[in-house]
Amino acid sequence: MRRKANVEQRRRDLCDAAIELLAAEGARGVTHLRVDRHLGFPDGTTSFYYQTRAALLRAAAERVIELDVADFTEALADSGGGVGDDLLSRLAMQAMRTAVEPERSRARARFELMMVASRDADIGSVFDGLMDRFVAISESAVAQVQADGTSSDPTLVKHQAFAVVTFLAGFLFRLAYGLAELQDAKSLERYLHSVIAGVAADYRDRPWGADRP
Repeated sequence: MRRKANVEQRRRDLCDAAIELLAAEGARGVTHLRVDRHLGFPDGTTSFYYQTRAALLRAAAERVIELDVADFTEALADSGGGVGDDLLSRLAMQAMRTAVEPERSRARARFELMMVASRDADIGSVFDGLMDRFVAISESAVAQVQADGTSSDPTLVKHQAFAVVTFLAGFLFRLAYGLAELQDAKSLERYLHSVIAGVAADYRDRPWGADRP
């Protein structure tokens, strides 16, 4: 059992190093040798655990997803199951953590890996479940903050969640690369409420058809 635990920890260490290299230098900066030397391990260590570069990148993507899912789970747990505005507030706080390490490097690595995933279906499949989970959490958060305090039209909630996810994706990119001007979660939460309210107002004035997301 001790040997197995050591192997699993070594794999995590290698993936975490790959994530740091992805964040600092992009996908081209990730090689077996550079991971070895980044960690001060003997040459050949990374290739022993991950025989190909594709396997190493996939493992790094899986490690990013593992950490992201842990954050999403924490957001749900800390919100007490999602009461009132609490879940939306937690999402805003989680998002702002992207401005600091190690979340900032992880976000940069995620964007790099998503670019790789656009050309590699095997790595792309790793991200499928993550997006589904994020959309589901966003729909739960949106459903809790409807203006009338009641359950809303599920189609409207879907459109609002789409807008929230799209807004957050752009904001996280800006935050990860030091381009965002917001400094606190409360300000971000206010923007999210504005996005939700704006979609609702437009939906009431001009009901959306099947041509909308």
